[in-house]
Amino acid sequence: MEQNVFTLINEDGREIKYIGLNVVENPENGQRYLIYTEADNAKEITGKQIDLYACAYNKENGRIVLDPLTSEKEKTLIKNFIEDNTRIA
Repeated sequence: MEQNVFTLINEDGREIKYIGLNVVENPENGQRYLIYTEADNAKEITGKQIDLYACAYNKENGRIVLDPLTSEKEKTLIKNFIEDNTRIA
């Protein structure tokens, strides 16, 4: 699972490690979205609520680019995917 770990810098300049959990593709336009959580959360005992994040996922010039969700349609797509694929412990 180590290949799914990446680091982002928050607005305070602090580096935070995240784990990519899933990539969702919009069937209408092929846009891909990354669902992820903080790496520390992924190590927690199952049954505990964790925060999930999502962003648009693109590759530009061989680099991965993450952009915020910008429309309600994108947010609804991600929300529906999470609801359809989450098991309650």
